[in-house]
Amino acid sequence: MSRPRPRPPTRSPGRPRTPLALALPALLAIAFLLLPLIGILARTEWGELGTHLSAPGVTQALELSLLVSFWALGLSLLLGVPLAWLLARVEFPGKAFVRSLVLLPMVLPPTVGGVALLLGFGRRGLLGPWLENTFGIVLPFHTSGAVVAATFVSMPFLVISLEGALGGLRPGFEETAASLGASPVRVFFTVTLPMVAPGLVAGAALTWARALGEFGATITFAGNLPGTTQTLPLQVYLLLQDSPEAATSLSLLLLAIAMAVLIGLRGRWSAGATLRTAGPAAAPVDPAPGDASAGAGGGAQGGPEPLVEAAGPQEKWGLRAEVTGADELTLDAEPGTTIAVVGPNGAGKTTLLRALLGLSPRAHARLSLGERDVTALPPHRRGVAWVPQEGALFPHLNALGNTAYG
Repeated sequence: MSRPRPRPPTRSPGRPRTPLALALPALLAIAFLLLPLIGILARTEWGELGTHLSAPGVTQALELSLLVSFWALGLSLLLGVPLAWLLARVEFPGKAFVRSLVLLPMVLPPTVGGVALLLGFGRRGLLGPWLENTFGIVLPFHTSGAVVAATFVSMPFLVISLEGALGGLRPGFEETAASLGASPVRVFFTVTLPMVAPGLVAGAALTWARALGEFGATITFAGNLPGTTQTLPLQVYLLLQDSPEAATSLSLLLLAIAMAVLIGLRGRWSAGATLRTAGPAAAPVDPAPGDASAGAGGGAQGGPEPLVEAAGPQEKWGLRAEVTGADELTLDAEPGTTIAVVGPNGAGKTTLLRALLGLSPRAHARLSLGERDVTALPPHRRGVAWVPQEGALFPHLNALGNTAYG
């Protein structure tokens, strides 16, 4: 009898073989991106690095770059955060055009952006004469002009990152906060922003790094005045003519800062909506599928569909609702009463309860709590709270924080 031949090693089914036709261009792309960086490292005079970076003109340009980039980051946060929220949460005419405006500075040549800023905010631009005559503000050839140029080219990074994070955030958290009585502004600062913090931090870091390295729009719009608008990238440009070794050292500094920002982010630019549960939290009990409960100040039971309860702090109210939509119905609940709405998926149970809170565009409820008509009130002022199907516990708060939020 002959021995069985050993089987050849098999490749793991989860790791298919990489096609050579794709691997070679990918390696060439990596080499293409890596070679210029190696060139900076190879040409840097390491013994003179400290001397180059501590030269008076360099330190002045570095201080100005830090000043301009942090001011640009502040303006981007002030203007870009509301803009990102508007694009992610509100439907309005011209939304696609506004998003294109946000993306435009990222694809526009920097010098063209500088020319556009000059024609808009320059002394002979559309808004420049009014700024000068009314407030005495002249942006070109001034540090504020460098801030405006840096903000123009860097703010899109913040808006795009934060809009993506907001788009991935489930609106049930914000709706639950509103049903607990939180105003839209409080919901934004206590629920929305904390839950999209990774996307906000990633966008802010990219915005700051881009503002720090801005060159084309700055030199076109604000000029190249030492101590006023001559930032570190402009200093590199000047040193290339007279002292290439010093320019290489400054380029290495900017390269190190950019790499530190990217390594610190570690892929979080696209992970802005990743959520973590902070501490222990309770979960709703699911007694039976396919039902929804509405209570008028009573101890209503939770279920897989939302639970709504209307109750005052010191008294129990009756509830009356006339709901119109795909179907019409009248709902009456005396104080202390629990009503279960039973039906198959898609019957409108959740839509009914969202109508009671004023959250559904598909159905409208004329709602009275006791003697008070709350139909015209926004969700956070109705005094109607709910437990949604998914629970909607705030992941950034622990059990005590979730309990105390209302």
